Amino acid sequence: MAHHDDRSYDGLGNHIYLEKQDKLRDIGIDIQTSQIVVVGNQSSGKSSLLESLTGFSFPRGQGLCTRYATQITLRRHPTSRKVVVSIIPRSDADPELKEKLRACRKEYSEFDGSELPKVMDIVNKTMGIRAGAANDDPNLPMFSDDILKIEISGPEQPHLTVIDVPGLFQVIDEGRTTQADRVMVENMVRRYMENERTIVLAVLPCTADRATETILEFAKAADPKGERTVGVLTKADNVIEDAVRQTLLGLIKGKTLKLGYYIVANRGADDNHLDIAACRAKEKALFTKPEWSQLAATRRTGVEALRSELQSLLTNLAKQELPKQRTELAKRLEDCHKKLEAMGPARESPASQRECLTKLSSQFERITRSALEGRYNASPVFDEKPGLKLITRVVGMNEVFADAMWRRGHTRKFANANDSLWVFKEEDGNSDEPAMPSDAQTPAARSEEVLASIAASPELHDFFDYPTTDNPEPKDSIMDHIAECYRESRGPELGTFGGALLATTFREQTKKWPSMVHGHVAEVIAQVHSFIKKLLEAVFVDEGMREELWETVLLEKLLEAYRRAIGHADFLLNIELNGTAMTYNHYFNDNLQKAKLARVADRARCVGITDHGIMIEPDRLESLAVNKSNADHVKEELHDILKSYYKVSRKRFVDVVCQQVVGYFLLEGEGSPLMILRPELITTMSDAQLDLIAGEDHGTRRERERLKTEIQGLEEAMRVLRG
Repeated sequence: MAHHDDRSYDGLGNHIYLEKQDKLRDIGIDIQTSQIVVVGNQSSGKSSLLESLTGFSFPRGQGLCTRYATQITLRRHPTSRKVVVSIIPRSDADPELKEKLRACRKEYSEFDGSELPKVMDIVNKTMGIRAGAANDDPNLPMFSDDILKIEISGPEQPHLTVIDVPGLFQVIDEGRTTQADRVMVENMVRRYMENERTIVLAVLPCTADRATETILEFAKAADPKGERTVGVLTKADNVIEDAVRQTLLGLIKGKTLKLGYYIVANRGADDNHLDIAACRAKEKALFTKPEWSQLAATRRTGVEALRSELQSLLTNLAKQELPKQRTELAKRLEDCHKKLEAMGPARESPASQRECLTKLSSQFERITRSALEGRYNASPVFDEKPGLKLITRVVGMNEVFADAMWRRGHTRKFANANDSLWVFKEEDGNSDEPAMPSDAQTPAARSEEVLASIAASPELHDFFDYPTTDNPEPKDSIMDHIAECYRESRGPELGTFGGALLATTFREQTKKWPSMVHGHVAEVIAQVHSFIKKLLEAVFVDEGMREELWETVLLEKLLEAYRRAIGHADFLLNIELNGTAMTYNHYFNDNLQKAKLARVADRARCVGITDHGIMIEPDRLESLAVNKSNADHVKEELHDILKSYYKVSRKRFVDVVCQQVVGYFLLEGEGSPLMILRPELITTMSDAQLDLIAGEDHGTRRERERLKTEIQGLEEAMRVLRG
């Protein structure tokens, strides 16, 4: 082949590591590979440097190889010698354009550099950009994000990829370049430099003012630690003044770049007739002259020294990045398998559609059972979505409800004989003092979560027409109300009262129960609804399938299940509040007796205690037996019965609401919303329903094929890295 030096590439990088990088690029998967990118301003000497590194001569005609990134891939082949020129389309090109660009492919068994201008002209036209000629269409862009790939193979070639990107420019050439062109080139250069597996060769002429060099600013931004950037000073053959050489010496010996600078000579205008070997010999002769002796002593002069440094850097980078590439590919492969598995088998027939839905519904049922039993280690989804820890949330909500009923469920405060609050231990060991709310939830925290769930689920709005359980604690005394009821409802009974009076006062004392119960049940409904939607998202990853299943099958069944739960809550309220007061719980009598004893104890505060025990003065003993009117006696008796029965009723009611409405109707019962989506439901679906829900559209089929193709490429890439 023309313009190649057959002797100088054997040591450029460790071919085992770099060959792996070449193979990764050949596979065509989207992964950053170890490579070299040559960056600099226009006319900085990039093309000459690139030519020296690759052994491939580029023409220096105006507009050639400067309008797009050029990827030069060198690969060693024991027998074949060829050059393949092709175009890698930009990622945002439409399918038709991508096909057109990929079709532009030329293969040469022998390639003379004189043919390159013709090839570039074809490439420019295919990309749809100007070629730099006077008769160019001014409406065409000057630059392209497409990539020109030149692949050179032969027995003398190393395994190496070098990227040449368009040179930066500050001055807009009227009629040729625009501000948009300048920004486009800068973004392209930054994109290549930011690849952490790229060695950046920052090219600038020896005579450039480094304080104002844009390319050095770009390099610092892309590689802050300076671990990948090598400075290359070009056009040493144009340096005449000793002062400039001294400045260059200080720069090369200094630490302005962590990896330092190298200095090279460029092929001059009179050297076009020289081949690569002759140009290198001329460069070597330049740096052996006396005036360059100090710089030559740094061993950082000439392309050969630069190549030696690149050998070390590229090999070390490839070795360093190989484990990271394995990890990255393994993670991507795992993600692709998960996505493909979540899509299930191809769903083209009713049988395959039923099989897919049955499998997913079984998974949904299994995770739901774990959520109800608190076995959060049964699936990683509980760590990924903490909101799925359902039973923990519901138990906390039940505790808050029970505490609210205990603290604020009664309309008025119960009183003692002196019409003030009093406390006594109940027979079952519980005090009238309310339990502290669970630290897992408070009404305020719960309301925020519920509001979020309602906002995301407008279909639940009808269930939230009730105030929350965050009602104020009662302050009014019950005794005045009992007295008023007695005055308005007393009958001819002597020393007692009718059952209607107890029913009236009980209904008054429990009139907050309906709103509190409805509020609690609605909040649990919101929690269950949120759980179902989140779990559907985790299990049914196909959005189209999930939405069809939700809209056509699940939603109405869920709302009906919620209405059944509300209906049962109303049933329990009606029995408890409007039915006959009834209890066989012995705690009722025990607490009633304790209430009476408490009244006696309250009056016995005149009791004295001596060393011989309790002493009551005879003239004060009579005061313990306070004579009361029939009315006062009845009011106290009614209060004590009401209070004792209220406690029994409240505990019983809270238990049955939590057990039946929440536990059975909303969580674990046969008709609960959590038991709707099961494999049994899928067996009842018609073929038309199956196709509507699980049938694959064109987008799904295309995504399935894309995942299969990506998995195939990733698996091949993993074999390359492991080989």
